[in-house]
Formats: sequence, structure tokens, C-alpha cells
Amino acid sequence: MHTLLTVIRKKPEIETAEFRRFMKDDYGPTYQALPQTRAYIQYFLADLATDDAEDPIDAIVQISFDSIEQMHEALQSESYQKAHDLRAAYMRETSAGIHSAVVEETNRLV
Repeated sequence: MHTLLTVIRKKPEIETAEFRRFMKDDYGPTYQALPQTRAYIQYFLADLATDDAEDPIDAIVQISFDSIEQMHEALQSESYQKAHDLRAAYMRETSAGIHSAVVEETNRLV
């Protein structure tokens, strides 16, 4: 399994309720429709950081594929391009707003 985790920060002018509606109703379904997607989970967060060193994290998305090749296929698809275009109105486009990382190792303690 090849899994990506993406930290997402919404644009400041977007209300939290509207951001979550967009993620659930518009953005998420484009990934769900990709035949290569094996798992897609959205985590909506209430950030506990209070020092204002960074802007709050609004969501983390977990998406899994059977292989890195299937991930590359998905990221070249028309559906992915649709999701990419949709997010421009809601998410910051820099790595501060959308930051993806590959899960290399998992250590489950419980």
C-alpha cells in the first residue's frame, strides 16, 4: 500500500463550515471516483496551537493506492486535474497550505 498524508490550510477568508462542506461534497468525491484510490479519509481539525507561530491546520487527508505506479496514474488523470482546479478557491497553494508527504513507516502502539 502506498499512502500519502496531506496537511491542508484553507484560505483565511473561507469560513470553516464552507471549507468542510467543500471538502466533503466537492473535493473528496473527485478522489473517491479515481479507480486507483484504495482509501480516502478526511480528518477535520481544531488546531490547539495558541502561540500564533503558524496558521492553524484545518484538515489532514489520507489517500492510499496499491502501488506508486497507481498513484502516478491517478495524479495524471482528468479527475485529479478537476480536484486540483477546484481547490484553488479554498486552499492556499503554497506548501504552507497544501503539504503532502509519503508514509514510509508506521509504528502502531495500541
